[in-house]
Amino acid sequence: MEVVTRKKRITAVDLRTRVPVIARALALFLLVTGTIFVAVSYYKMRNHQPFRLRGEAPALSKEITGIINGYEQRITKDNRLYLWLRATRDVTYADGHHELEQVNLQVFPPTGDKPDQIVADRSLYDQKNGLLQFMGNVQIETREALKVKTDALIYHQDTEVAETSSAITFERDNVSGKSTGALVDDKNKRLELRSDVEVTVAPEALKDANNKATPLKGSRAKPVTIHSAKAIFEQASMKLTFSGGATAEQDQDIMSGDTLTALLNDKKRVQKVEMRGNSYLRSMDEGHAAEAHAIDIDLYMDSDQRLQRAYGSRDIRAQTLNGDSDAQISGANVLDINFQAQGDRSLLKEMRSEGRSIANLSAPKSRANDPRAASKRLTADSIKLTWRLTGKDLEKAEATGNAELYIEPAQQSAKNDRKTLTAPRFDCDFFESGNIARNCTATGGAKAVLEPFQPTDKRGPRTMTSQKMAAVFVRDTQDVEKIDANGDAKFNELDRNGVAANVSYVAADETVRLRGGDPTVWDARARTKAVEIDSNNSTHISFCRGKVQTTYYSQEQTNGAAPFHKIKSPVYILADRAEINHDTGVATYTGGGKMWQDDNFVRGDSITLFREEKRMDARGHVQSALYQAKQRTGTSTSVVPVFATADFMRYSDPERVVHYETNVDIKQGTDRIICGVADVYLQKDVNELDHTIAQRDVILIQPGKRGTGDWCQYTAADDVAVLKGNPAHVEDAEQGTTDGNRLTIYRKENRVVVDDTRGSQSPGRVRSTHPVKKNP
Repeated sequence: MEVVTRKKRITAVDLRTRVPVIARALALFLLVTGTIFVAVSYYKMRNHQPFRLRGEAPALSKEITGIINGYEQRITKDNRLYLWLRATRDVTYADGHHELEQVNLQVFPPTGDKPDQIVADRSLYDQKNGLLQFMGNVQIETREALKVKTDALIYHQDTEVAETSSAITFERDNVSGKSTGALVDDKNKRLELRSDVEVTVAPEALKDANNKATPLKGSRAKPVTIHSAKAIFEQASMKLTFSGGATAEQDQDIMSGDTLTALLNDKKRVQKVEMRGNSYLRSMDEGHAAEAHAIDIDLYMDSDQRLQRAYGSRDIRAQTLNGDSDAQISGANVLDINFQAQGDRSLLKEMRSEGRSIANLSAPKSRANDPRAASKRLTADSIKLTWRLTGKDLEKAEATGNAELYIEPAQQSAKNDRKTLTAPRFDCDFFESGNIARNCTATGGAKAVLEPFQPTDKRGPRTMTSQKMAAVFVRDTQDVEKIDANGDAKFNELDRNGVAANVSYVAADETVRLRGGDPTVWDARARTKAVEIDSNNSTHISFCRGKVQTTYYSQEQTNGAAPFHKIKSPVYILADRAEINHDTGVATYTGGGKMWQDDNFVRGDSITLFREEKRMDARGHVQSALYQAKQRTGTSTSVVPVFATADFMRYSDPERVVHYETNVDIKQGTDRIICGVADVYLQKDVNELDHTIAQRDVILIQPGKRGTGDWCQYTAADDVAVLKGNPAHVEDAEQGTTDGNRLTIYRKENRVVVDDTRGSQSPGRVRSTHPVKKNP
């Protein structure tokens, strides 16, 4: 954003101060014709011959009628010397024209002794044709200290026009110049410098309001030189114009255009400077170098000659040069700059561009090797910049109308993104110094797209939308630090989506944080809702807190990790917190977790799904109703749900095993198993019990029976339980108790067989106690 600052400095080619000086000097050219006119009047009085203009071409006589050597003539007015004419020789010809040699003509003012003077090698006065010519080493010096030199000068008495086609030089005080050919129209108060114009203004002309010289430094201590093909000064309209390609230079600073025009007021102070056609400004101040271009540029001055406004139009282009972070602006049709007055200075206040404008801020060159360094491009129908009171540092920027902010890292690495923010309006704030952006706020419906330079199947473009969006920048690198999306915020990356009242993206940890309005994230497999959701785009891990609700669209989407049998039905999970790894498929739910499908469920302090391994873990106060078992009662067989509690549970789909540990309690209809560890084997295609193996302090409870042992296997197909122990023990309310190393309980037949792994005839000890039935 240094560009506009440079514009102010470039005008320190200082036309606001120096154009009046140039104008005053050129205005004195008009005095030359006044001096010449006095000389013509003198000749007319001397010869007392009336002037008549003839239509034919003038032809001067060669017949000499008189010669005067050492000619001198004085004319007084009001008792003061008014005109003094001297010549070494005055030759009069038959047609009345005069030729003088070594002419010295002085015209004195009503007051003072300093005359206006013309000196030449020869002079010719043709009264009949109204011509007065000075030839050979013509030198003019006015009482205002204007000095003019040329080889020839001709004055047309009828039109009061003096002109020369020869080279001409002039100087007054700190203004000097030259051209080839000049014309002074005294009647119309108009001066033309016809070709090869050069005007130089020395810096001594820069003075303060009290006319006290101000010390200058750097390029401003150098003279200003103006070149143009042609220059015109019109005193009646107070307009000074350099045309045909005009350039003003001060050291390496340049201001140029096809035409440069200064409009003056009646006090010969600049009101306006007009640059027309290919207008160009350049300043090479160390650390502040910049250049600007437009078709037309207008500069407006206040009554104290301070720059008040600059107005550029059509094909606007500007940029800083040789800075650590260069800035460019282009595309605008209009650039309108307002300045604020501080003392005798004009400081930048506000700049507005109209038309589709593009402002670029390059990444800091000192951070070229920093992968975080980034450049910016702001595009809008209108851009407005506001400066701090110093006039040096930007305070804020406004972009309205289809605004776009594009941020591109200097290094296009695999981890870096292009960032594009769009909205109807942007409002940007800057740090206190350095024209470095602090943040930009987008309103009216905003969108941000973060596009990786090297996308993968897991890392694609990330999109955020919201009613309002704020981008915060890192001061050193100017890359995005975070993006806050507020109001109906949405997020998307590949098949991952999120919605919330507010979404915040932090670049340092690549995390999207969803807050307010029931934050929800979803992908092709599941949807999760929570009070707070943090989704890390680098690790692809989401952290959910508060009233977590997850819905897998089907059991199939868990890849079989959920221990439910309906493949196409959804699976639901509730918890206080969740950590979900979208890549590995590991999802952990903690704090009162519950997972269910229809009437089947698992509860636990934590529940973890391992999608790729097709298994699930539940820990702490585990409760489950996952499968069913066939149970015969009398002559009928029914299918009953199986409920289990434990401190830990694991389900493995490849093995079709549900594993329980610690404080295991399994209830199957009227049967119950209590143990330390239990493995429940399910049938292959349905969630029905095949068999159960229980270990560690096993207690088996059936109607009328209670067995204990170290190991037990229950097989659903034959409704038989094998109980082992040292010894195993069964209590039967009707048949008494039985002890042995191995007891087989036939539930259908209501009998217990004592045997051993070595067979029914093994020598293991067996003890049976039968109750004595009393006869009635």
